[in-house]
Amino acid sequence: MKSATTVLYLLLGLLLTASAMLIRSRSWYTPGSDFGYALGLTGGILMLLLLVYPMKKRIRGLQRMGSSKPWFIFHMVCGVVGPLAIIYHSSFRVDSQNALVAMSAMILVAGSGIVGRFVYVRIHNGLSGQEWKLDDLEGDEESRSLNFNRDMHWAPDVVAALKLFRDRTRDMPAGKRAAVLAFISLPVREWRVRNACGRALAGHLDRRASERKWDVAKRALRQRQFERIVREYTAAVARRAQYGAYKRIFALWHVLHLPFVFLLAASAAYHVLAVHMY
Repeated sequence: MKSATTVLYLLLGLLLTASAMLIRSRSWYTPGSDFGYALGLTGGILMLLLLVYPMKKRIRGLQRMGSSKPWFIFHMVCGVVGPLAIIYHSSFRVDSQNALVAMSAMILVAGSGIVGRFVYVRIHNGLSGQEWKLDDLEGDEESRSLNFNRDMHWAPDVVAALKLFRDRTRDMPAGKRAAVLAFISLPVREWRVRNACGRALAGHLDRRASERKWDVAKRALRQRQFERIVREYTAAVARRAQYGAYKRIFALWHVLHLPFVFLLAASAAYHVLAVHMY
């Protein structure tokens, strides 16, 4: 499923890149043409609709209009489609100073939204709006620990490597610099542990396949199953270790994201005014 999603994203990226190159080279429309203007209007409306989700969270009357999840999804869709429509509206050219300022502000807000989305899913349970609790994360890690102890007793070196990874990430260093370095390096360490465990598992499974007369399909299935156990366990350990840091990052992001939105609103309003006046 994940691989299919990755392929879909790659194809979509290639399609967007190819269309951008064609539009820029062929000049099929201009920002001021009917089609270009419609794209700009659509993108502008979608960017305005981004404000609905934060308003729902803050205005009491809107808080009763359903759960936050569909509104958040709508917010994300507007945050992707709106900037894309604006970029296509520009026909991938920026020919004036006010357009450059508006485009830069939009890219800043869109980039900030992507960062916020990335951090959000690391402290919330999917898109439900329900925040993980540290006890839940530790409980998830512990249940997966019991699974690999039970299911991989025949690979003691893999179990030992996973336990060592858990112990070394149990507590972030006290110093700020050391904590930042540990936070940044944790994905790399997680990747290295997964790769090392995958190689070790391959050796163990080759021997078990020979002893138990597994065919090629069953051998490959077992490799995928145990690699998934390793992947899920290391992800649970990393998520628990980074939880506090991501909460602090998300709080800081909230402080910075709102001024970016105001900057975008001001620059977009000036851009529209300048285009229609001159």
